[in-house]
Amino acid sequence: MAKKKLEFSNFGLELPPEEITDLIIDHFNEAFRGGVTIDELLLHPRDAMCFCDAIRMKNGWMGLPDDLILRAILNRRKKGSL
Repeated sequence: MAKKKLEFSNFGLELPPEEITDLIIDHFNEAFRGGVTIDELLLHPRDAMCFCDAIRMKNGWMGLPDDLILRAILNRRKKGSL
């Protein structure tokens, strides 16, 4: 499977990708306060979907798919700056 690039602009988001990722990470940290890792969240799909719904509602990003939200967190974790 080819690596998927984060293309937030395809969904009408005009902020730079790094800023969008920062907002997603901030929301993740607020929501889970270090009690849940992204890996653990992904083991609970319903919770992950609710988390993605909350991000869309909070930021008005109604068309942004779950996989891009979650992938932004995974990519940041891989860089070691989560």
